[in-house]
Parts: sequence; structure tokens; C-alpha cells
Amino acid sequence: MVKQQHITHAQELRLQAVHCKQHNQSWSASKIGKHIGCNRMFVSRWLTRHQQTGDINDKPRSGRPQIADAAAENYILMAAQLPECTSAADIAAKTQQALGLKLSGSTVTRLLKRKGLQHLTAKVVPMLTVKQKLARVKFAKAALRRERCSWRRVMITD
Repeated sequence: MVKQQHITHAQELRLQAVHCKQHNQSWSASKIGKHIGCNRMFVSRWLTRHQQTGDINDKPRSGRPQIADAAAENYILMAAQLPECTSAADIAAKTQQALGLKLSGSTVTRLLKRKGLQHLTAKVVPMLTVKQKLARVKFAKAALRRERCSWRRVMITD
């Protein structure tokens, strides 16, 4: 199976600039820029680089390469939806068990954020005391005794 590469908007513009120059040798960088909707310097830079290297891709960038590939990202997204994964560290541990890929909790959190998700923990809410429970029962019993017409003045919301 052939792996498809995603072409960015900038790469599409670079391809258009090179294509215009190949088919219209007499066109200047300014004319090509007006034709494809970008400035003259952009066209000039990429035509020069294409002549020198025969390539229109970005140069390799500095920095550490990403650890998680597309399959690992998909697994992490799936694991984030499981009820037993309650923290980013749990997801990282599950990913290491399944894929043998050692990730930190912060890496998982960053990946989830990049995919538009937030890994949240449940808010700790104190339990009702016996006194509060009795007060609620008392209120409910008193509400049952009220006349139906008095409920017309009550607005119930979520």
C-alpha cells in the first residue's frame, strides 16, 4: 500500500510557481506571483531552490523528532476514551504495554491538546452529610403538600 503524503498550502503554491515557470519560460517572478496569488520574493526563492536542488520541500528543521507516529496517536486517542484510563500517565502506561512505546504523561497531554482534546480529571465534590439529606427529604415532603397552583410560580432549571 502506498503511503499518501499530505501537501500543505505552501507546498501547493510552490508547485504552482514551478509549474508556471516550466510552461511559461518568459514569465517573471512578479507575473507568476500575481498569477498564483503570492509575492515576488516567495516565487523567486522557490524557483531558485528548485533549480538548485530539484526539490520544493522544506529543509529539515532542528529539534527532537517526534516519538509517536500516526498509529501511536490513534491508539492514544482511543485509550483516552476508555474508562480505566483516568490520567495521562495511565494512557502512557497503556500505550507502552500495547505498543512498546515509552511516553511521558506530558507527551500524552500535549498530543491530546494538539488533537483538540483536553484530558480532565473529575472534580472532587464532598458527599452529602446526614443533616443535608434529612433537609432535602423534609423539603421534598413539604413540596408534595403544596397546592398545584403554587408550582406555577416556580421556574425549574438544570
